Amino acid sequence: MVVSTALRVNSFDELAALSKAKPGTLSYAVPSEPLSVFMDWWKARTGADMVRVPFKGGGDSVNSMLSGATPVAIFGIGNWLPHVAAGTVRPLMIDGDRRSPLVPDVPTIRELGYSADMTQTYFALVAPPGTPQPIIAQFYEQVAAIGRDPEFRRKRLVEVGLEPVFDPPDVFARFLKEDRARAGRIVKAAGLVPQ
Repeated sequence: MVVSTALRVNSFDELAALSKAKPGTLSYAVPSEPLSVFMDWWKARTGADMVRVPFKGGGDSVNSMLSGATPVAIFGIGNWLPHVAAGTVRPLMIDGDRRSPLVPDVPTIRELGYSADMTQTYFALVAPPGTPQPIIAQFYEQVAAIGRDPEFRRKRLVEVGLEPVFDPPDVFARFLKEDRARAGRIVKAAGLVPQ
């Protein structure tokens, strides 16, 4: 989560306090329903009073933030690094399990005491059902070998704000099941229904 430095807030709690002092006047952008549900949960828990602004894409929301029209956003850190370096936005928290090496002073959401169910965006390689296990194993080994290369990891993943994980197929299959169950809990708790 980043905020415009024009807001002059330095923490998640300060953001909640500012929004309560100016109810309904602060807006925010999030790129996905799970993050929107998290913001609804956070607002209910803290009493924060902010308005979500929907955007068609990331570029529009980034521009809106930089212009000051939508001063709060939750997006992948790679979108904000140049603006953090320039001092136009301030990161308040990271939603991963550990701090990012790109902004090591920024706490994780769990460090701040918020442990709500959240799903994360991830990139994955999958194969059609019935693909022979030897082919899956060979494919995994080749991809993981690339992912273990320190230079590749640094330049192609870490430096653009991605957290490299190259789980074996069985571990990733477990993650998918757990993530679907987590998403189901989020949807149920939020009262979301298909439209």
